[in-house]
Amino acid sequence: MQRRLAIWIASLVAAVLVAGVERARAVDPTTNPPAGVPPPAWPSSPFRNTVDGVTGLPIPQLCRSGGSTFQLGDTVCMRTHLGVQLARCDLLLNNTSWVPIGVPCNMN
Repeated sequence: MQRRLAIWIASLVAAVLVAGVERARAVDPTTNPPAGVPPPAWPSSPFRNTVDGVTGLPIPQLCRSGGSTFQLGDTVCMRTHLGVQLARCDLLLNNTSWVPIGVPCNMN
């Protein structure tokens, strides 16, 4: 009886985890950006995961905003030349840059 209950609980947990992964994958902004939002450049950039010639380690590619660092693909609400809107950390050639994506936001 306890073995059946344990198997049932394990299968229920696995089903919930798989459903959560599928739901997260369905709204992934790198594969399905909302209408009017420029697609991210960093997933297909040849400069992604560039290795340092001296140490052999990957060169960190981070964006900075407000004293914090962000990974490629992260979005932050910031003042841009187009007004206050979300901007995505992206690669332009071999440099990280904030790219406005046209989604308005509020800065508090």
